[in-house]
Amino acid sequence: MIIGLIVLLLILVIVILGFIKISNNLKRLNTSVEQAKADIEIYMVKRYDVIMNSMNVVKEFIKHEDEVFSKLTQIRQGMNLEELGLQASIQEEAGRGLLALGEAYPELKSQAVFVQLQTQLEDQNEHYAAAKRAYNSNVSRYNQTVVVFPNSIVASMLGFKELPFFKDEYATVKKDADIKF
Repeated sequence: MIIGLIVLLLILVIVILGFIKISNNLKRLNTSVEQAKADIEIYMVKRYDVIMNSMNVVKEFIKHEDEVFSKLTQIRQGMNLEELGLQASIQEEAGRGLLALGEAYPELKSQAVFVQLQTQLEDQNEHYAAAKRAYNSNVSRYNQTVVVFPNSIVASMLGFKELPFFKDEYATVKKDADIKF
């Protein structure tokens, strides 16, 4: 009887320790995902700054539509994943438009400040792409942990659910996000 009680108590301790271990792992992975999302936001703000500086240089040569500025100024921290994706697409279109303007205006293309800003934009795009890859990698690890047994039981009990991957193709779906130069 006592041996059965000890075995039952030992099994209960093992289950509780396993629950705690899985719970802590899920919380760590969730924190990694949130940090990676914050990194995307940081790089989007930096990218925004470079695009806005580029636009200020370009403004000396041509007129811009107010729509471009209003859509780009919408970036803010705390966006959900879909809003981040939409903002990323808007920034991507604005960056491509700026590079196209440089091609259309040779005197602008040869300006040292514009060339420097183009280089900065390319650099920010690389950092941004790395941040997206890091986020999606963290989400992948998190999602894999959430769905495997016995983690799925603990995750369900604690309200952890699979998270979506970061995509920035939302602007192709939303026609109002088109930017025209």
